[in-house]
Amino acid sequence: MGFADAYPPLHSAEHLLTAVLGRRFPEIREYNSRLKSRKCVFEFHYDGTLTAADLAEVEREVKAIIAADEATEIRTVAREAASSLPNLHQVPQGAETVRVVRLGDADQRACIGRHVARTGEIVNFRITTLRQAQPGLWRINFSVD
Repeated sequence: MGFADAYPPLHSAEHLLTAVLGRRFPEIREYNSRLKSRKCVFEFHYDGTLTAADLAEVEREVKAIIAADEATEIRTVAREAASSLPNLHQVPQGAETVRVVRLGDADQRACIGRHVARTGEIVNFRITTLRQAQPGLWRINFSVD
């Protein structure tokens, strides 16, 4: 399943998780998400250590954003105006405009996928596993209803 046709609550939750992880652990780099129905495998490179307590705090913060029921805004901007946004690499090179998705104050990035109208539409977000696949490569599984 690609981002364009992913389940909107899952895709929006992936944006929120990415944003929260990026703020708490700015050294995270080169992430990849595999969205599957109502579950996601999120992989990223991080040379530090992550604990269950770290992940509990991340989950708590994502759930707080969901509970705030913030509005989603989708707009199209000139490519130059979007040059500093995450995910710009997903936009074809020759495209003059970029679709930007903003989830309240929590996240703003270039994106081609479907999303919830408000963060409160994400139901039962939960991080189910964290594991270090190899040195420097981490995997988080999460799901929504």
